[in-house]
Amino acid sequence: MSITSILTLYKRPHTLIEQLEAVQTQSIPPTKVIIWKNHAENIEIPKIPEYLMKNVTFINSSENFGVWARFAVGLLVNTEYICVFDDDTIPQPRWFENCLATQKTHCGLLGAIGIVFDEGMEYKGKRYGWDGECDTPMEVDIVGHAWFFRQEWLSMLWQFHPQYEFMIRAGEDIAFSYMLQKHGIKTYVPPHPKDNFELYGSHPKKATQYGIDNAAITSDPNIFPIFKGLLVHFIENMGFETVNNRKAKEIKK
Repeated sequence: MSITSILTLYKRPHTLIEQLEAVQTQSIPPTKVIIWKNHAENIEIPKIPEYLMKNVTFINSSENFGVWARFAVGLLVNTEYICVFDDDTIPQPRWFENCLATQKTHCGLLGAIGIVFDEGMEYKGKRYGWDGECDTPMEVDIVGHAWFFRQEWLSMLWQFHPQYEFMIRAGEDIAFSYMLQKHGIKTYVPPHPKDNFELYGSHPKKATQYGIDNAAITSDPNIFPIFKGLLVHFIENMGFETVNNRKAKEIKK
């Protein structure tokens, strides 16, 4: 068993050391850590304490490749598992342990937060994870904030070619779950019980605090039509089947 953690440094350099420490001190620590510095004006890599630099590699990009490049980085490693983190996500001490245990019973793409969309094609639904307690693994449509998966599955994601003109900041979550779904692999949120925060994929208070700052993609009101448009596109044109749409189809049978 081996894990590569891929962290993104974009417009939140102030969260990097906290996130790196949370990753390096997991109950099951990562084999390798790669920090992808996505280009942003006037953002520099903060000075990192030496004790956190074990097995850490930096990739410093002079161009903004949006939300996609960090998943391409995963093609460069040979660990069994990968966990890709958003820069507002602080995993709790047993997150990797939780993911590995879940893989034994629910082998699939795992995330720190997931959504089960309402029936139809509206971009709304019920959330599970750090912002929606669940005592057992929960099948969802898409996940985010932290993606935990088998490295070999990246080849499936990259069979999809993003249209970067309008997908540079969105769509990686739907695309990954969709491409895995085509191969019979489902998407889940591992248990996030209310009485055991050590298992959580993100610290709830900090996820809320960091997730609504000026660096958040969702702080741009123009992003939500893009989210909705992508969901409609994947359902109508690509054949993505959400949990509730699948259930509705089964009832009609």
